[in-house]
Amino acid sequence: MTNDISRRAWLKGGSSLAFAMVMGNNAHAQNMAVPGFIPTPDNPVRLGSNENPYGLSRVARNAIIDMFDTAHQYGRGRTMELVNILAKMEGVKAENIAFSGGSGEILKTLGLIAAVEGGRVLTADPTYHGLTRYGERRNVPVTRVPVDDSMTIDLDAMKAAYTDDVSIVYLVNPNNPLPTIMEKNKLKEFCLEMSKKCLVFIDEAYHEYVNNPDYETMVPLAVNNENIMVARTASKIHGFAGVRLGIAYSSPTWIAKLREYMTGSTNKLAIAGAAASYKDIETQDFCRRKNQESLAITYALFDKHNVNYIKSNTNFVFFETGIDAEELRQTFRDNGVLVGRPFPPFTNWCRVSMGKPEDMEYFAKVYEKIFVKS
Repeated sequence: MTNDISRRAWLKGGSSLAFAMVMGNNAHAQNMAVPGFIPTPDNPVRLGSNENPYGLSRVARNAIIDMFDTAHQYGRGRTMELVNILAKMEGVKAENIAFSGGSGEILKTLGLIAAVEGGRVLTADPTYHGLTRYGERRNVPVTRVPVDDSMTIDLDAMKAAYTDDVSIVYLVNPNNPLPTIMEKNKLKEFCLEMSKKCLVFIDEAYHEYVNNPDYETMVPLAVNNENIMVARTASKIHGFAGVRLGIAYSSPTWIAKLREYMTGSTNKLAIAGAAASYKDIETQDFCRRKNQESLAITYALFDKHNVNYIKSNTNFVFFETGIDAEELRQTFRDNGVLVGRPFPPFTNWCRVSMGKPEDMEYFAKVYEKIFVKS
């Protein structure tokens, strides 16, 4: 590399070598859009972890690269920049926001609070287990309420299951692995009523993917009332699953408590990348459009073969398989596709994440190879 090419320009892709490095990285991205990629059991198409197959946006990558020069220094300057960006976007104050190393850190911290201060967690079944699994390992009792016949979290049943020892009601909206939402007005009423008794915590990891008039974020409730908290993550539409950045929105009292118990921290690279990514609406819109294309391919497959499935408010679909989920998962893996793990009690169902449209076309071929008899 010649001396007149700066390290930063090179890293940003300002040379053919940088471009080759980017393409080399894409070759390990495990998706069918990469020329020459051949899925194998050891290197499958990744449709099991609800990742964004397009990765970080170019502006986020460049912001992270720019931060390399000061990554060895402490400092909160870029943290406050991101706080201000999100505060303006959500119409909240800086005191209503806290960051974490992925939203999983927030979930685990609440599980720790329940373990230290006492109390039961009330949640749906099935749902994402980050909070409950961490809490149960520390002897926190958990009450699980089955979803209703539409596979939606049953708020009436949740209220009926409440007991005086519940300290946290844990909701995921949209839910996971069931990509359903709770109707916005009913959820608001639930939050306001139950927050008089305990903390109501809503995980909105898939917020940016939702296109449903019955959905509404609970962030405004969380910042204007005590005992309501919302978590978001950059891991999904922003592609930060390996970079790690979570966001909590709540009252100043709960934000302070969360920070008191939290043992991890964010890093300057994640903060800088997120500050760029959250302003990059164009890339987010692109990811949403491609996600809809992938969903359409998947719906068409299931409609063609009369497969029972749940319409998605996220970047994944839950479909009925008729066979054990673990057996199905291994069969897909043998054919070069990685799908979601089993989610009891729906052990004859499968969660498939949306890859690029090319990935979902390959998924359709594998599905028909496995299930459709010639």
